[in-house]
Parts: sequence; structure tokens; C-alpha cells
Amino acid sequence: MKKFYTLLFTGMLLLSSAITLADVELTDWRGESANFTEGSVDSDGVKVVFHTAGDGPLVLFVHSITGPWFDFRHQMVMLSEQYHVVSMSTRGTDKSDKPVGVEHYASARIAADMIAILDHFDQNKATIVGQDSGGLHAWNFAMTYPDRTERLISLGSIHPAGLIRELINNPDQQRASNFQRGMQENPEAGQNFGRQLRNRPLNPNEPEYLAQLRKEAYERTDPESIVNFYKSNWPWSPVTMETEAFGFKFGEFPPVQAPTLFIYGEEGRFFRNPTLNDMWEWVEGPLTIHVLPGVGHAPHTEEPEFVTRRLIEWLDTDR
Repeated sequence: MKKFYTLLFTGMLLLSSAITLADVELTDWRGESANFTEGSVDSDGVKVVFHTAGDGPLVLFVHSITGPWFDFRHQMVMLSEQYHVVSMSTRGTDKSDKPVGVEHYASARIAADMIAILDHFDQNKATIVGQDSGGLHAWNFAMTYPDRTERLISLGSIHPAGLIRELINNPDQQRASNFQRGMQENPEAGQNFGRQLRNRPLNPNEPEYLAQLRKEAYERTDPESIVNFYKSNWPWSPVTMETEAFGFKFGEFPPVQAPTLFIYGEEGRFFRNPTLNDMWEWVEGPLTIHVLPGVGHAPHTEEPEFVTRRLIEWLDTDR
């Protein structure tokens, strides 16, 4: 598959009376741009920041551990031509609040933040799009709030039941989860991870403006929030059928009722391919699966043209 990369990012501040709003211009692989306006909601005392553009049915993006809200730029620009696009900064990251305590980072808390965003825009339902940790939060939301989920799109993040099953007796998946296990068990994990984020070398394929925004987002992110995500959600070793992860034990996950689109890179290093097996058993709604050969954990940035056009084609079905 042909690879495409980010073309441009620019940022500016717009002043409106006493309120300062950040208006961020993002450009996709086509060279088309859209402006995304910053806003925030209060979720039980926690400020959750989002960026939004467009009009139409609501599509809510939930980002990964190391990919801030703008990593969905290729999808958000094109979708904003037909949809109301909102990309949240999850609690603990970038400009959102950073509450102290493991319990604040469970998927149930992130789901409550997502509900606060839907309510803020007076929307009963939304299509939820997630990648990496955001994908796992998206699965959880669709399972626990079926009446608020129009559709589910998971990019590279498998159903958590498949993760539990494979962590029990699949050595390959156990090795692939060494990073997550270290985040749970190493008392210096947050400090070390924060240092790695802040010192991460610039991506030569990103323009200077985008690299600067990423640098600022990493500097604002609380590394302990990343540690707490794994402590409160990821299966703790040794994993058994009685292990709880993302709010449920194996066999207790509520079925996803919404139509679901799953796009997965076959070379993804955190979720091994057997974690995909039997996914249809946990989805009662129509399930569409795409496995992309030669693609890694982030298909939305590695293959933006295919992923974005497939998202729009799928979302437009029966609209």
C-alpha cells in the first residue's frame, strides 16, 4: 500500500470578548484543511478539553496513549465536511485536567467524560472512534452505553476479551505486553515514560508546526495518568478467566449492539493477531473487519487515505 503523511499544521489564537479560544488548522493527506475550535466540558469536576469542527451527526474521537487529539487529523478534516467532528483530550493529557489517583483513569471515568461531551452538544448518540487506549475506551463505551452509541469504529484496538484470553496462555501476547506490565509494576515507570515522551526525537515526516504542538502536548501530559490507565484497566498478571480488565471479567462483557467497524494493522506490535479471534461473539450489531497487511498499530496515520475513505463510506451507509 502506498503511504501518505501529514502535510501541514498551523495554529493561531482567536480572542472573543473575555474568552480565549484556540483555533487550530489541520491539513490532511489531500492538502485540504479545516479549522478546529477548542472547548471544554466539566465532567464531575474534571475539565475535559476537546477540539471540534463541522456540522451534522456527531463523531467523537478518543486518542491513544502517545497520539494526542490531532493524530486523527487525516480523518477529522474530511469527516468535518459532512459530520460534526469532536476530538477529546482524555483526562491526564494535554490541556485536560489531571486528577490524582488510579481510580480516576478507569474506562468508566473516561466514558463519563464522553457522556459529558455528548450532553454538552445536546446529542443523544454519537459514533465513537478510538485507537490504542482510546480504542479500548471506545469498546468499553459501546458496551456500557449502547443507547448512546450510534456506531463504533476501532482502529487497531482489539476487544478486551480477546486480550484477556490471549494473555492467559499465549506467550507471544505476554511478551507483547511487557511494556504494559512494566507500567503497572515499576514504581519509576511514570517518571521514565515522561522523560521518554519529552525527549522523543522529532518525526522528520511532520512539519515544524505539528512537531511543536506535539512537543507542547507531551510536556503538558501527566505521565502518572498513563501509568494509572494501565493500573486501572489492563489485566494484571498472572491473568486468568477471573481477571477483570476494562471493567469486566471474561464472559461478562456486555455485547456491543452498535454497527462496528474494525480496522487493524497486521504488523501491530501490542496486540498479536490471535486476539482478533472470535470477535464476532462479542458484537451483536453488524461487524466489518479489515486487516491491513504490512501496516502497524496506527493504521489511521500509516494508511490515511484507505482508512479515511473507508470510514466515510461505512458511515454513509444507510445514513
